[in-house]
Amino acid sequence: MTIPAVRGLLTAGIIGASLLAGAASAQDFEVTIGAVGPLTGPAANTGKDHRQGLELAVKEWNEGKGDYVTKNPPKVTFMMEDTSGKPEVAISAAQRLITRDKINMLIGDTLHSHVTLALMELAPQYNLPILSAEPVSSAIADKVKADPDRYQLYWKGNWNSDGYGTAVHDFYDWAFANETVDPGDKKIAFVVEDTDYGIANAEKIGDLFKADGWTVAATETVPPATTDFYPQLSKLRDAAPDVIVSVFTVPNSGVAFVRQMKEQALEGSHLAIYYPTKPEFMQQAADIAEGMYWAALTFSSELNPEHKAFSDKVEAEFGNPGTYSTAHAYCTMEIALRAIDAAGSTDPKAIAEKLSQTDYDCVVGRAKFAEDHAVQSGPDFIPVPVAQIQGGKNQIIWPENVATSKPE
Repeated sequence: MTIPAVRGLLTAGIIGASLLAGAASAQDFEVTIGAVGPLTGPAANTGKDHRQGLELAVKEWNEGKGDYVTKNPPKVTFMMEDTSGKPEVAISAAQRLITRDKINMLIGDTLHSHVTLALMELAPQYNLPILSAEPVSSAIADKVKADPDRYQLYWKGNWNSDGYGTAVHDFYDWAFANETVDPGDKKIAFVVEDTDYGIANAEKIGDLFKADGWTVAATETVPPATTDFYPQLSKLRDAAPDVIVSVFTVPNSGVAFVRQMKEQALEGSHLAIYYPTKPEFMQQAADIAEGMYWAALTFSSELNPEHKAFSDKVEAEFGNPGTYSTAHAYCTMEIALRAIDAAGSTDPKAIAEKLSQTDYDCVVGRAKFAEDHAVQSGPDFIPVPVAQIQGGKNQIIWPENVATSKPE
């Protein structure tokens, strides 16, 4: 064999090896994911649940137990920083993860809408994919719709306020028609925490009721973690609403509100949003909250065998049962990991493209993003059922096709 021929074979071999190495690097990669959420402050218990859900998903993924897209998924490093529920703390924490730890994706905020409204600005600033977990406020999706190019890397892992709004409105529409609840003078009132989450829910629900000829008799806002509601309840007594909607993310606020509302013997139908999902609410208030309506019972280890299995898995790992927040965080991480796996790299735009294609059944329901980058809600996606506390336990009473009990 001539020397030129040998050189040609060597060159071809080097090129071939390079191509193989390139193909491997496109699949064999590691990814670092950071998260920010409230690990201290009033919502610390929820932040703890989020951390457990995120960590469990990563642990299973790295141990070969994940729900993979490809046959060669990436290895994952995960870390989480505290926000204390404050936007300025969240920004500093996220920037540390970005600059110090070189994360490839951020999950945040895990809970608060007002924090997420600040965090989502980091997506275009740092060319970083960001996926929030529980935040609901429609103001987040509105920013995406107003400037989709700017927020092409931001995605919202929960439904919009419309999800709660539609569920509450449609439940009461059904309850009025079935004479379960008396519409009276058609007056509705709100007591909500003074956050984008609380205010957005009040606005969406109020608009839907007003379209049916109702009057918003009062909208009272209070700081997060408030436990003294006597001033607001005094105003509600004067307004005499037929329906009262309360929205808090801190369960202690919900316990205090329900207790004080019972003390004041306020009439009218009461529906609570979010805080009854927390186990500590039922532990402290099951007796005083008997008969109360609430939304949304998306996760129930008592009523759903799949949820029970997940809760047991969490307890085996961490020593405490799983909650809705644990499950939601777990599913959020699964969505993120599957998008990265499908993208085959840590390229931000490739990850965002795969997020946009998400159609995934997880423990809390089917996750599929709409054009505003928010996960969709409803019977075909993530359900928003209304529950009632009956005999100290939660029962789904609406929609009828998934109800576990009739309203009392």
